[in-house]
Amino acid sequence: MRGIAAMIFPFVFLCTVSSYSNDSVQSGIEKYLFSKKYGGKGIGVVIKDLDRDSVMVSINGDEMYNPASVSKLVTGAAAFDILGNEFYYKTDVFIDGAFNRDSGIINGNLYVRGGGDPGFSAERLWLFVQHLYHLGVRKVSGNLVLDDSYFDSVTVGPGFDEDSSSRAYQPLISALSPSFSSLAIHHRSGNAVGSPVHVDVFPRIQGIKVVSSAKTAEIKNSSLDIRTVPTAGGTDIIINGSMSLDDKPKYTYRKIWQTWQAFGGALMSLFSEHGIIINGKMVNGKVPSNIASAKPFYEFTSEPLSVFVNHMFKYSSNFAAEMVLKTIAASKNGQGSWEKGTEELLTWWQRCNLPGKPLIHNGSGMGNLNRISPNQVVELLTYVNKQRAWSPEYISALSIAGVDGTLKNRFRNSKLKGVVRAKTGTLNSYKVHTLAGFILLPGKTYSFAIMCNNIGEGQYDNWVVQEGILDKFRSLVGKEMWAE
Repeated sequence: MRGIAAMIFPFVFLCTVSSYSNDSVQSGIEKYLFSKKYGGKGIGVVIKDLDRDSVMVSINGDEMYNPASVSKLVTGAAAFDILGNEFYYKTDVFIDGAFNRDSGIINGNLYVRGGGDPGFSAERLWLFVQHLYHLGVRKVSGNLVLDDSYFDSVTVGPGFDEDSSSRAYQPLISALSPSFSSLAIHHRSGNAVGSPVHVDVFPRIQGIKVVSSAKTAEIKNSSLDIRTVPTAGGTDIIINGSMSLDDKPKYTYRKIWQTWQAFGGALMSLFSEHGIIINGKMVNGKVPSNIASAKPFYEFTSEPLSVFVNHMFKYSSNFAAEMVLKTIAASKNGQGSWEKGTEELLTWWQRCNLPGKPLIHNGSGMGNLNRISPNQVVELLTYVNKQRAWSPEYISALSIAGVDGTLKNRFRNSKLKGVVRAKTGTLNSYKVHTLAGFILLPGKTYSFAIMCNNIGEGQYDNWVVQEGILDKFRSLVGKEMWAE
């Protein structure tokens, strides 16, 4: 009996210390928030010790919040689980006539069937055409047919229609989308006051027109207004205002208002540069079933899925998130849509035995539609941490505090610099500022979610409080757990 008691007593003692530690950490975070006048349900905080599977802090943990771009944590995890970290996108090229390898003439149409590849940057568009040139293609007697039927025809996602601006973070979504459905507009001042501002567009796309009245001026700060508008012929870039004589050249990014037309326009420009002639027209259509069932003339393979999750997390790419969401739907249903994509995410959530039911209407968190609790986010991250096959890619895609991505300029003077890996969420128009991810230490891992909705004086104040919560947590946990 004495031996049994000796075994039980240390166990009871350790449990008591652990419980007391959690209580003191919870109390300490509550006192910190009270000192900052952050009360009520405007802020939710959950921090979990993943090694002990123990929630150390829970403040409004089950309240539902607008997560903004923290939604991408769900999309990324579901993508790795459903599509697999070995997943690659395919863009297929078909022909419906004979190809003369000596003359380089395709006697018929050239079909490009999109597979939803989010990675058709200007450089990879060039590579795509370069490969066709290397295969010997010099002339197409028929049409260039763009097949974007892998996704449905809805190009504006739920929540994206709440803002009709031309900013690049609100891209159109299509199975054939060039350059993240955006344009890099390069502008540089002229040589003298009064001379035009020089404008270049990257990538070059047939149907894109620059309409500029901008002039070089002897002013301290440039005052350029750069926007894109849809037209019958494509997209117009409208530039007004003045650019300082001494201002450095810059890129401004704006959305493209076409989908398959822009993809085809980019190809037509590159075909022209390579000396490839298209005799017919650029049209939208499906690859005929008898041709689609045969081996493609050429297959272009994307970069791996992990690259696009990286775009989603580190740079908060709405484009990548929505392209991946529609791909998840297409992989299960034959065609991608927001409705089917969000259904697949919720089915996956339940299959993983994650708690409750988040509200998911898009993959990126745009708008005032999605809702999720801090506890649900932390349990998602708990699940991720257990997935040995893809958790390294997932975690490495998150921004590193004070180092890169959307956290590059945050936590710079904190001892959490380089330690926190997290996804940010920002919707200033809705007073939403969120942060969720991991605190990674040698031998110790915590997951956390901090969600601010309609609280604080603004973005910067909420950022300070979020950093303060994690710094306070650090000090409360105890020096023996942390490398000083």
